[in-house]
Amino acid sequence: TYPTYNGAIGMTYEQGGSGWAGLAITTNGGDTLTLKDRISHHLITGLSTLEVTSKNVDRLNQEFKKYYQLKNYDYHAYVLNGKHDNLVALTKLLEQHEIEFGVGHTDNVKGFNYSTGKNGSMQADTNSIVVSTQQKKGTLVKVLFEPDAKLSDSLTYDITAWSLPYAYGLQAIAVESMVPVKGKKSSQEFASSGKFKTSQITNEKGAYAFLTNWASMEDAKFLADLLKAGIKVRYAKKPFIMDGTRYDRGTLIIARADNKHTADFLVELDAIATLHRKPLSATSTGFVEGGKDFGSDSVQLIDDVNVAVLSGEPTATLQFGEIWHFFEQQIHYPLSTIDTEYFEQLDLSEYDVLILPDGEGYNKFMDKNILNDLKDWVKKGGKLIAMGGALKGLAGEKKGFHLNTKEIGQDSSLYLPVYDETRRQQIKKAITGAIFKAQVDNTHPLAYGYDETYFTLKLGNDAYSLLDEGTVVYLGEDDTKPIAGFAGSMAQEKINETLIFGVEKLGEGHIIYMVDNPLFRGFWENGKLFFANALFLVN
Repeated sequence: TYPTYNGAIGMTYEQGGSGWAGLAITTNGGDTLTLKDRISHHLITGLSTLEVTSKNVDRLNQEFKKYYQLKNYDYHAYVLNGKHDNLVALTKLLEQHEIEFGVGHTDNVKGFNYSTGKNGSMQADTNSIVVSTQQKKGTLVKVLFEPDAKLSDSLTYDITAWSLPYAYGLQAIAVESMVPVKGKKSSQEFASSGKFKTSQITNEKGAYAFLTNWASMEDAKFLADLLKAGIKVRYAKKPFIMDGTRYDRGTLIIARADNKHTADFLVELDAIATLHRKPLSATSTGFVEGGKDFGSDSVQLIDDVNVAVLSGEPTATLQFGEIWHFFEQQIHYPLSTIDTEYFEQLDLSEYDVLILPDGEGYNKFMDKNILNDLKDWVKKGGKLIAMGGALKGLAGEKKGFHLNTKEIGQDSSLYLPVYDETRRQQIKKAITGAIFKAQVDNTHPLAYGYDETYFTLKLGNDAYSLLDEGTVVYLGEDDTKPIAGFAGSMAQEKINETLIFGVEKLGEGHIIYMVDNPLFRGFWENGKLFFANALFLVN
């Protein structure tokens, strides 16, 4: 589809055998299909495509030119507000795809409100991004931003919703008319319009501590670099007021006293803050004007954690890759890999955090010995992050955890299907990558930096009951209809009042349950802070 939405013809050529055929496979018709045959068929098809293309050059060029002519779409512009770091992340994506954008005037715009799903209004000012469909890449803009993509058929093997305002956690209005902008911007120009100014940290030799809010992935990257540099950081578990400014839960507190043994502390802190464009506020005292003082148990030290991820059967390679990418390419934080073949021989006490990626077959992998080892490790202070299918290996009363599945109800119509409609009947149970509006307990460390709602991308109908204690993100009674994308009627009934993200305390440690994938393909930007919170703030 990506070539199609950029004016090209997108086609997928497939050859029987998939990834498991090896050197040869016997087809249903009894013939032998060899690897050599499959390569030959692809070569011939590719050359044939080039031949047909060469014979239709004029028509292809005409159609390509026609594709980029301006079209009269339902929405002419999309206006976006929100956290500056999230807006900057979106502008980088737009720039990569050669999509133009600008910033707003001081105007009130009206249109479809993504948060409410109804018509509404929003301020468009110089802190807002405006993306118009009236540009060369207008069709791609429409595809990436339309509130609810229209499907020609609900039978699909990929996600059915991807609207960028939801993925980036932004407030947005889709406007049917043109919205004036203050000129086109580059991502770098927009990033420079934020609150950051060249730091003067090295001049603050009398400061008691330095403060910065916790609200985005950029803050997580900043924290990761501080920890790697050996700088000790604390975070606030309660809101407080300092020097007339309110600081929310999760605020990072970097105290001089904690870092008195760090050589060139101020120079190092200044360099890292400048690299990440993080504004730091210096304070001369640990006594706050409102809330809990810095010496209270509401301010806790963040550990420099040793993290491991499980690999091999039964983990899914795709999610293992998403986790690896998060550490290696995004927050640049060390990650160890543990293969399931030698898992039982490992000393888990060497690790502070263990991540179980999504996968099939965890029930078989999680035998009595492994479950007991994991429980003992957690009780002694370990942190287990279970994602997607890994939860199946922990669910059920006999496993020793407080996680329980919620089963789908029976529908008598499924037992008398029309012969040619079986798949369409079964799809009543399916959720194919749809977006739901979830409720958030943002007083919990797992949700620091979030609002009271979160748009989650749900990739399947796995459902787990709410935890008695530690439910952080969940679908309420009125949240089962997707905001965008497809979800079957029976699946919607099943996910009523179910868990999205939760935390169970066991002894001195925690198990963090992630039913939905906050790292999906690396593009669900607004989910990533949940994962960073799980790593660093849940303790």
